[in-house]
Amino acid sequence: MKKTLIALAALAATASFAQVTLSGRIALGVSSYSANGSTVGAAADASARTKVDEYSSRLKFAVNEDLGGGMRAFGVYEFGLNYDTGTGNGQSGTANTASAFNGSRESHIGIGNSTMEVRVGRQNVYWTQGDLSEQGANFVGKDSISDMYTRVLGGNVRQNNTILLNLNSTSFAGSQLYWATEASSESAPVGSPTAAQSNANGSVVGFKLNWDQGAWHAMADYNKRSNVSADVAGVFPALNSTFDATSIKLGLGYRYAERSIVAIHYWDMKKEFTDAATNNTATVQAVAGVTGGSINGGNKQTGWALNVTHNLGNGLLGYASYGVLNNMSGTGTNADLNDSGTTAYSIGIRKELSKRTALFGTYGQINNAAAGTYAPTGGSFVPVTVQPGADPTYFGIGMMHNF
Repeated sequence: MKKTLIALAALAATASFAQVTLSGRIALGVSSYSANGSTVGAAADASARTKVDEYSSRLKFAVNEDLGGGMRAFGVYEFGLNYDTGTGNGQSGTANTASAFNGSRESHIGIGNSTMEVRVGRQNVYWTQGDLSEQGANFVGKDSISDMYTRVLGGNVRQNNTILLNLNSTSFAGSQLYWATEASSESAPVGSPTAAQSNANGSVVGFKLNWDQGAWHAMADYNKRSNVSADVAGVFPALNSTFDATSIKLGLGYRYAERSIVAIHYWDMKKEFTDAATNNTATVQAVAGVTGGSINGGNKQTGWALNVTHNLGNGLLGYASYGVLNNMSGTGTNADLNDSGTTAYSIGIRKELSKRTALFGTYGQINNAAAGTYAPTGGSFVPVTVQPGADPTYFGIGMMHNF
């Protein structure tokens, strides 16, 4: 028996096993939030309230196996955690799509080497900014600009059913090429298509091109959704129609010092209706209570943002951002919607207590035009729906621990 146990122990010591790791983040804060000045009337305003906020806490299981010859196989299962409500809902009581025990964040399997890899499953695509903007994602939990990049006019947040090719080396590391069937994505949940839409063969294609050269970093994102069979309620125009959506995002950043970067972003998002009846008679309806006019085609919106992250030394990072969403307009005739734009800014500071733990403070203000309803919506942060013309303001302090 002893010889057998010794032999088994020796075999276990020399055998090759997959490496399994557990990691994640706990990020919580206390904030004050309000949204006043609605053009609908004072009754639609949201008075100041203090709340405990969840800032994208998550738990991640990962497996990695060395296959030899420079090849490896790997898998990821990541889901969000709600420390504020203890449910799958956010502050408003609606579903927080990034938080549920079902692989609600990145969940994929793959194979590759140090140069290239293929991944299959639910994955981040258009919305990530990398080094160009880490403020809300990795530094302070929330800023006023990040959600502008994916105004839900076309760019998917996380895409299901995705086959993705990822580059790992050279100046183009992190560049991606992907394809997916449009069964469901975080930014475009599937609804019940009408009879005319039941044969729609929805699909998504896109790429992300990253480029690093010395202090410079550039990124170009392209996302094309075709024959999507459900629109998104409350987004211009709010119709249940088959459509095509194209999103383009460009960014350029300069690292002027260690952990310090200034970056500018530009994006253009366009939606085209693909069924003839809706294409000819679609009603301009950007937000609840704002209607009028007929359009030939679809709608589009452009915007830009500037952000700075500055290393203050002694574990302190400061940041500032300013962004603009221009008025929504149609791709056909008589389609412009005046006063539907938005400007926003945010500032913040982060104090790193260790490599894993940091304290942070953040302040943001969004100035909606009369028909604008933009809000810092990521992670179901907003407690109530923002009404037309209301201007959300928030101030928060919190702690983030990565493990």
